[in-house]
Amino acid sequence: MKAKLAWMMAVLGAAHVSGCETNRSGDLEARSVGDLSHALTSRSSALVELGLACDLRAPEPGAATPLQRRPYLQGVTDHSAQVVWTTDGTAAAGAVLVASPAGVPVASAAAVPDPSARLPKGGRQWISSLSGLEPDTIYCYELQVDGALARRGALRTAPAAGSGRPVRFVAFGDSGYGGADQRAVFAQMKTVPFDLMVHLGDIAYEGGTRSELERFFFSVYADALEDFAIFPASGNHEYESEDAAPFREAFVLPENGAPDGVERWYSYDYGDVHFVALDTERVGAAQAAWLDADLDANRRPWTIVYFHRPPFSSGEHGSDRNIQRQFGTVLAKHQVPLVLSGHDHHYERTKPVDGVTYFVSGGGGRGTRSVGRSSFTAFSEAVCHFLYVTATKDELSVHAIDGTGQEFDSWSFPASTNTASKRGR
Repeated sequence: MKAKLAWMMAVLGAAHVSGCETNRSGDLEARSVGDLSHALTSRSSALVELGLACDLRAPEPGAATPLQRRPYLQGVTDHSAQVVWTTDGTAAAGAVLVASPAGVPVASAAAVPDPSARLPKGGRQWISSLSGLEPDTIYCYELQVDGALARRGALRTAPAAGSGRPVRFVAFGDSGYGGADQRAVFAQMKTVPFDLMVHLGDIAYEGGTRSELERFFFSVYADALEDFAIFPASGNHEYESEDAAPFREAFVLPENGAPDGVERWYSYDYGDVHFVALDTERVGAAQAAWLDADLDANRRPWTIVYFHRPPFSSGEHGSDRNIQRQFGTVLAKHQVPLVLSGHDHHYERTKPVDGVTYFVSGGGGRGTRSVGRSSFTAFSEAVCHFLYVTATKDELSVHAIDGTGQEFDSWSFPASTNTASKRGR
């Protein structure tokens, strides 16, 4: 128990760090507040919750391990999950062993090398695919490399469709630079009980290279990535390296985006939420048609769409009219309640535009830039922050939390705005 308590303190870490680096007009603390009528009433740490269920202490120091990138979760569903990691060129085999919190063995999966990933010096990327899991259940896992224990982790499977169980996630964009602002925002993410992570693009500055992804993403978020799946959208900085090849190599994403969009745009279901990740570096008729067909086929109660460049923004880059024309028309047609984007380094919530509410959340770690107000703006603030989103049977709620832990804006969508209610009308 003492070991678990020590681990919990290390996970939570410091909750306040001063000053956003490269900040122009904001910092870690919001100077004004928006609508707090839907604010959170309590918080708890998702990492601590899993840590109490599973023994997540690191293995005792021993022989040098060939592990390079710690394990990270991908593609978690209500019955399956993928564990991914990288090793140096000496590793010959790997496996993931899964047990209940009580220690009862549940499943195991041998690892297979990922031939698509090009790592330096003969390194390898490995994938273990777990199946046969139960919905909404906590599992403990051990990663073994060449028969030796390398890491311990935990995961919670997604709720089953129609169960009405809450879905909770954090969303953030423009994070990756390895500085104090990025780490401060991450420290605050650890104070909310999320189930998965959504990245809105510009994951690793300046060019989304393999080494930058390693230093400014996987190294920074390793504690959370071991236990929570992340579903990222690519940003313009990812495309500065080999047509975003390092991004597609590192992440094992759904491949349902049609031939032109494999691991560029995709959709997935998590509990009663249908998520769609788009690629704003490849905006065009083909992606818009795919989006229209995907949304038409969706039967989950809640729909959330996210991507990098914002269609509506009062910041430095401003609104993207091409995205408005190509995607906005489709989003309005299907009355998607919530659309998230990054790119501009500020926070902004719009008034409903043709029935769709847009959020800009580009304050995840690269500093902030000035933001004004437009005719479509409901609230805006230049501040480092993340979004905490919860979807229940009755409502979809968004909470904007700054780098000091202050909630400075919130919004809620009633059940009457979800997909199920609209199809019933």
